[in-house]
Amino acid sequence: MLERLDRTTRMRLLRVLAAAAWVDGEVQDSERTFMQKLLEKLPLSPEERTAALGYLDAPPHPAEADPTKIPPEHREALVKLVWQIIGADGKVSEDELSAVKDLEELLLG
Repeated sequence: MLERLDRTTRMRLLRVLAAAAWVDGEVQDSERTFMQKLLEKLPLSPEERTAALGYLDAPPHPAEADPTKIPPEHREALVKLVWQIIGADGKVSEDELSAVKDLEELLLG
């Protein structure tokens, strides 16, 4: 699905995904590994790949990670990816759980 997105939407989605990894204040190694594996599957330029990985070194600015800018037809996939990245470390914190539930409500109603 992500490989069919236009570049702008794909990068926006990756910023939202990275922001979700930062919800608990740090990116776990397992979350970083999840993102790296996801990026390997996408048609990204070296600059895009570097930028996407950079979002794991420092959280993207909230305005750049606005989930409401994701087209409606891709929002369910985004929510599924967010669940996967926050669960990649085998535990979901209260902050992460709350954030994903809020994201689901915001995007899926």
